[in-house]
Amino acid sequence: MNVVEAPQARKGMPSWLVPTFGYGVAAVALVWVFAKFPFGQLLEHLRTLDWWWIAVAVVLELAVYFLEAWRWMVMLRPVGSPKYAACVQSVFVGLFVNDVLPARAGEVIRCFLLSYKSDVPLSLALTSDFIMRIMDGVWVVLIYLLVTFQIGNHVAVDRVMWVFASVVLPVAGLILLAVFHKHKAHGLVGSNGWAAKFRHLMDEIHRLGHWGPLGGSMAIGGLYWAAQIGAIWAITRADGFYFSAADMAYLAVVKTVGTLIPNAPANVGAFQAATVIALEASLTEPGDAKVLAQIIFAFMTLPLVIAGAIATASAGFNLGELKRRAEAAHAADKLARTAVPQE
Repeated sequence: MNVVEAPQARKGMPSWLVPTFGYGVAAVALVWVFAKFPFGQLLEHLRTLDWWWIAVAVVLELAVYFLEAWRWMVMLRPVGSPKYAACVQSVFVGLFVNDVLPARAGEVIRCFLLSYKSDVPLSLALTSDFIMRIMDGVWVVLIYLLVTFQIGNHVAVDRVMWVFASVVLPVAGLILLAVFHKHKAHGLVGSNGWAAKFRHLMDEIHRLGHWGPLGGSMAIGGLYWAAQIGAIWAITRADGFYFSAADMAYLAVVKTVGTLIPNAPANVGAFQAATVIALEASLTEPGDAKVLAQIIFAFMTLPLVIAGAIATASAGFNLGELKRRAEAAHAADKLARTAVPQE
């Protein structure tokens, strides 16, 4: 495949702004988490960990992303039928990039790699990734509604979740409208500027819009979330905590929403802060919450870094080249889409 040269970028948001914001969020979060941190307590927790449960957690956490690759493959069947191995490699490469680079750079890179390794156009790989994120958002809302009745209401978290649901559910509705009634979806927006880009997105969603693959992807998403909740539960069990499945589902939801904004590599800082907030809400004392947040972060991140590094090494690119090619291909795709007149 020839290297695509990126077109001249238009003036806009400075490239340093988002990473700087992300590092700022991480710094503030880490200062808050490590204020009065019980380091002696952390050492005691590490000394008494049950490593059998840690092994279970690692297996479940890796399984999460094999399920993610399966879900992606199923969704893309109507437009290219990528091989499962290519989906797995792309998912883990994207995870590795997110763990070493800021601002979720791995999302574009994993879509580029899948497009490079298969017959799926980059624009459709990006659109499918967007749809999966919305599916995850719907699962987050559903899980929260199910568990909040079992663990009580928490005013600040409830407010954030209402805002989150008010964004995710209408977007999910628009996706369904685009799938089954493309022209009605077009009628909701104009034809210039951002509206034209939105109309193009609706067209891409319509191309992916086959009920079987979308329904299968949504169902696999349930397994994805079950495995993620199971991994968190196993880590807490390894540390001697006996939380319920509802408690861990609540923690997974709060952690997910708390790390949505583009931030530092591996969501460092935001991950720990969101986890502490969830644990302190009703599950455990502040000291234990801060210690447990670090343990969860370590054992949910390190295995993915190792697996992602292996996947990246087998991809045929070094990280710098992969990033450059992905950025160039993404820029070229944007240029091509703006040049094609919309219906």
